[in-house]
Amino acid sequence: MPNEILVPFDGSALSRTALKYACSEFDSERVTALYVIDKASDETAAIGWGDHPGEWEDWLEDRKEHARELFSDAQAIVDEYGVSIQTGVAVGHVAEMIVRSATEYDADLIVIGVHNQSRLEELVNEDVARTLIRTAPVPVTTIREDISV
Repeated sequence: MPNEILVPFDGSALSRTALKYACSEFDSERVTALYVIDKASDETAAIGWGDHPGEWEDWLEDRKEHARELFSDAQAIVDEYGVSIQTGVAVGHVAEMIVRSATEYDADLIVIGVHNQSRLEELVNEDVARTLIRTAPVPVTTIREDISV
C-alpha cells in the first residue's frame, strides 16, 4: 500500500472525488493535495503580462490565495477519513508540475480524476491524465467522474 499519495486538487467535483477515493481506498496516513497554477490554462490569466509592473506578481498571489481557500475544503474532506493532509502549490504546466511534485513530496501514488471523453476527444485533446500515465515516476490511479465514493 502507498504511504504517500499525491492528489491534484482544484476544488472541482472530480478532484474532490479523487481525494475522497485516495482517503477511502488506500491505507495511507497522509495525502498531499496539490494545486497547480498554470497561466496557459487558467481563465483568470492575462495574455500580455508586463504591461503593468507587478501585474504578474499580483495575479500569482491571488491564485495562491485561491489555493489556500481550496485547501480548507480539502482539509474538511480528509478529516472525514482520519487522514492527515499536506498541501502544495506549483507554478507551471499542469502535467509537468504534478510529475515534479510526485518526486518532491516522495509520493508512492498519484490519484487523479479524469473526464469521460469520446475516443475522438482523447485523440484531439492532450489530456493531463494521459501525460501522467506516460511520464509519472510512480503509478497513477485514474478516477472517473461517475464513480461513487
